[in-house]
Amino acid sequence: MKTIVKGTIATAAGVTLLLGGAGTFALWNTSAETAGGTIVSGGLEVEPSARAATWTVNGGAPQESIAGYPIVPGDVVVYSRDMTVTAHGDGLNASFSLDPSSIEPSSSSASDVALADYLSSTAQLTATGDGITTTPTAVTVTGRDGLEEDVTVAVTIEFPKSTTVGFENATQLGSVDLGAVAVTLTQI
Repeated sequence: MKTIVKGTIATAAGVTLLLGGAGTFALWNTSAETAGGTIVSGGLEVEPSARAATWTVNGGAPQESIAGYPIVPGDVVVYSRDMTVTAHGDGLNASFSLDPSSIEPSSSSASDVALADYLSSTAQLTATGDGITTTPTAVTVTGRDGLEEDVTVAVTIEFPKSTTVGFENATQLGSVDLGAVAVTLTQI
């Protein structure tokens, strides 16, 4: 058995020496450049328009600010903003979403936190415009080469009346900051 192992090792060492680490074979090869052209990266961007956002309360007339509005259970507040979407790239699909954490409590008080939590849990985003598709679970935009579309994004914040007795009591005199409601557009 030792002789077979020693013979195998000697044979492998001899073959390695003869091959010189497999670098002594003279195989022909060549290369040429192709004229494949260049590619560029597409892009995805959403920007608010120069026109100011508007707010409506319970379907009333649009207004530029609702600062200090005393929301009560049963109210529905809608934020609307025209935005420009640039989705540069064939087959680029992106989904709009609302960052619920952008509905922030004005302070760390229990009533501010309770109101922010309650309102952010009911907030829903919708969008309309060319290239926008809305399904029950998503609002998407489909890109094309050089697509730049004007869309209207709406965030509906409902302060529903709870069926749980006293639940709204925790939100009384609460305050939330809606000045930085954030909408994102993410490739899917």
